[in-house]
Amino acid sequence: MEREKKGSGFGRRFARGVYLMGRRYVRHQVGMRSAALAFYLLFAIFPMLIFFSALLGLLQLNVDTSLTGLKDLLPSEVMGILRRYLTYVSNNPSPRLLTFGLVFSLYFPMRATNSLIGAVREAYHLGPSRGAVRQLLKTLIYTLVLTAGIVLTVVLMTVSNRILAWAVENLNLPPFAAQLWARLRFPIIGAVGFLALFFLYALAQDGPPRRADLWPGTLAALGGWMGASWLYTFYVNNIAHYSLLYGSIGTLIVVLIWLNLSAMMLILGAELNGTLMSLRREREQGWIGEEEPS
Repeated sequence: MEREKKGSGFGRRFARGVYLMGRRYVRHQVGMRSAALAFYLLFAIFPMLIFFSALLGLLQLNVDTSLTGLKDLLPSEVMGILRRYLTYVSNNPSPRLLTFGLVFSLYFPMRATNSLIGAVREAYHLGPSRGAVRQLLKTLIYTLVLTAGIVLTVVLMTVSNRILAWAVENLNLPPFAAQLWARLRFPIIGAVGFLALFFLYALAQDGPPRRADLWPGTLAALGGWMGASWLYTFYVNNIAHYSLLYGSIGTLIVVLIWLNLSAMMLILGAELNGTLMSLRREREQGWIGEEEPS
């Protein structure tokens, strides 16, 4: 009997959570915010590509090796753009190009970060940010952290191969240790992505947040993004064939849809945290079914 009550209680809370997520999606205009964030991300891609391709050229790193870990998560059209662009710029390394890419890799991603922070604050019912200077500093800090995280990811996917080979040959590093590290790189990259998103959700708060209000949505957003990217990549590469239907513009359509899916996953992660906070409040107060604040 007690098990039945617990089961029915969990079922009610789950149904309530699904209902709240649906209401939040509509009330907080998640679709519109995702489209706006995808627009900013589109403009942020190319300056970051300039920066990282120049970095690859100066460090003489292999472009194909750098993209190996992304082939299952990005549609072939997106991979084609990245490979051609990175190959072209990395074959013509220039410190000036690196500086130019770094400057604009901060400006445009800051616009995207500011849009995402606004969506996260809406999910937590915090309202607009107070203090333009404080908001600017938060956006700049997160953009720098994100850029550092991406650089670390690139290093883990490229430089580490050379370091491992050199260590095995010159430092007598056991081959099994090199193979273990090669397998652990991708979990580490996943951990870097988790920490970057966790930091974003925390930075959007006005005060010190509780970890319980951050990690569920962070984990769900990261897993949702990887799952949605993999499914969309499989769909584009095996079923849709946008390039045959729309010609050269098909690549742009694929990029925009993928960016919109990615933006939606990031925002829905924050909305999930907000939903769990509302459910926790309802359980503590002993009532279910009232309208949460809009």
